[in-house]
Amino acid sequence: MRIAYDNLIKTATCSATNENANYPIENIYSAWRKQVFKSTSRTSTITINFSEASTLTCIALSYHNLDLCTISVINSEGTTLGELTLDTDYETTSAYCDYSDVLSLEIYAHSYDDILQIGVLFGGDSIYTTAESDQEIPLTSSDSPVFSNDYQVAGRKGSTVRTAEITIPLLTYTERKEIEECYKECGLTTPFFLDLWDSSHDSFEPLYCVFTDDLTVTHYHKYDEITMTIQEVN
Repeated sequence: MRIAYDNLIKTATCSATNENANYPIENIYSAWRKQVFKSTSRTSTITINFSEASTLTCIALSYHNLDLCTISVINSEGTTLGELTLDTDYETTSAYCDYSDVLSLEIYAHSYDDILQIGVLFGGDSIYTTAESDQEIPLTSSDSPVFSNDYQVAGRKGSTVRTAEITIPLLTYTERKEIEECYKECGLTTPFFLDLWDSSHDSFEPLYCVFTDDLTVTHYHKYDEITMTIQEVN
């Protein structure tokens, strides 16, 4: 399981080889997933220069129309440490690594449409635990139906999102403290990426979500357990 919340791109200097003035590059780190960055063509190279050399363990992407996204990871000496490729078959996707002394990212993106779009791009460190417990992740609708006397239905169409109460068992003290720090930083208003089954996205992709209630912490003799409630955000 992975949690990624401290997005270093928010304080970085970002540029793109082409961008639509109405959908600037700064939109890629907006908390609103549908406040998007758009290019003026189907390709763009995005350069991200961090404010200081940092640790990079996660790249995450959401609400996009890409069919290719590759990232070069560059250190403070200008050396390419490695390359990552995001699986763009998923609307929300992520890739994991373990690099230190990272000063910049160079991202090549290609769209299957004429105009490239990216909703949220995350780059930074992530919380990792080996726990991948079974969870109920139901869909919740904000539709407002109105029924007639003979049960015809009309009403206002809303959105459908994932909501869940998630229990993460067998946490070490350090893992529990990291999740608590995430809760303190994000509160109930700042979205983060939650990848419950980071070993594979074949059946369930990461969620872009917020906490919706208290974080419950239970301490046992040899481990800790956390229960949190989350809701996917648009």
